[in-house]
Amino acid sequence: MPTIFDMFGYPLTNREEEVEASRTAKRCPFNGAICDGGGNRSQTKIKLTQEEPLTAYFNPDIKDIIPGICSIHAAGELWVVCPRRLLAFKHGRGGLPMVNSSLQTHERDLLINAGLPRDTDIGIWAEVYLKLSGVEADTNYHFDYVAAPLKQGALSEEAALYGEDEAGLGELVLSAKRGDWFRKGTTNYQDTSIMLPDLAAPYILEVMTASTSGSDTEGGTDIRSAFRNAILGRDHEAPGINKRQVWGRMVTQLFAKTALANAWNGHTLWVVQDELLKNIELTTRLKTNTTPAHSKNNIHVAIMGYEPFSKAGETRNIVYKALHKGSAGIDFAGNNTYTDILLPSQLPSKFELLKAMLRRELAAIVRL
Repeated sequence: MPTIFDMFGYPLTNREEEVEASRTAKRCPFNGAICDGGGNRSQTKIKLTQEEPLTAYFNPDIKDIIPGICSIHAAGELWVVCPRRLLAFKHGRGGLPMVNSSLQTHERDLLINAGLPRDTDIGIWAEVYLKLSGVEADTNYHFDYVAAPLKQGALSEEAALYGEDEAGLGELVLSAKRGDWFRKGTTNYQDTSIMLPDLAAPYILEVMTASTSGSDTEGGTDIRSAFRNAILGRDHEAPGINKRQVWGRMVTQLFAKTALANAWNGHTLWVVQDELLKNIELTTRLKTNTTPAHSKNNIHVAIMGYEPFSKAGETRNIVYKALHKGSAGIDFAGNNTYTDILLPSQLPSKFELLKAMLRRELAAIVRL
C-alpha cells in the first residue's frame, strides 16, 4: 500500500529533535519558508481547532496546516508529489537574497547543464504571471521560475531599449513599485539605477511532479487522514499516485511555453522526476533517448530523481540525472495544421515579460 516517505523535507521515520522542531513549525527546508504543500494543495488545509488531534503537535501560534507531504512510496518506487522537492531556490524573504544562499547541489547541477551562463549573477523569479487582454481572447501564463542574468540600469533606459513611450515607462514603474524594487525614499523612479533582468536569452523553468489520486475519507486514505495518522505516529495508508493526469496537463503546456521562450530567443526547461518520465515513456510512444534534436524547434527535459537507497530513516537527496534535447515535431511558428492548437495565439513581447517579472520579488540570486 502507498505510504508517505518524505514529510516536511525529511523521511517520516526521522524523529530527531531538530527535524521535529522544523516540522512543528511547518517549515519547508528547501525554500526556507512556511510549507504551502507545493502551492497546489490548499483544498486539503486542516484547521487546528480544539477538537483537531494535530493541534497539540504544532506550535501554538499555528492556526492551520496544509499537509506537508513531499513524496510517497508506492509500488516499490518513490514518487515526488511536491515541486519544491525538485526545485525551490531557498532564501530568506525580505530584501535581496544573498548570492547562492543555500543553493542545493542538484539545483546548481541542473542550471549548469541547462547552459545558463557561468561567472555572472543570475536572478531567479518565482511564480511569474503574464496576462494580456486581447480583442478576442486573453493570454494568461504562469511560469514556475524565470531565470536571467542581472544588470544595473534605470527604467527610463530600459523602456527606451524596448522602444516604449512614456506610457510604457509608466507601466514599467508601476510594475517595479509593486515588486518593491526601489529603496525607501526613492522619488525619481524613472532614472534611479536598480537591478534588472537581462532578457537577451531568458530561461523558463517548469517543474512537473506526480499528484495524488482520489481520496477515500471513510477508508482513511485521503490526504488529510494519511497526514494526520503519519504525524501522530499511527499506521497510515497514503493516497495513490495519479500519473496520467499530470503528464496530460503537462502536454497542454509543453509546446506553448516552449514556443514562447523560443520567440524570446530563450529556452523552456521542463524539470521532471525520473519515475514520472519513465511512466510517460511506458504509456506513450515517446522515447527521449532516441528522439533526435532539431536545429531550432526542441523540447528540453531535465531529469531529477532520488539518490540510491542507503539505509532506512536516512535522508535521501534529490540529484540531477540528465538533460534531453529532442525535436518537438512541430514548427513553433505554426504550419497551418491541427498541431497549431498546441501553440499560443499571441506571442507577448519581451517588454510584457519584463513587466511581469518586475511585479515579483527575486526568489534567488545564483552564480555558477
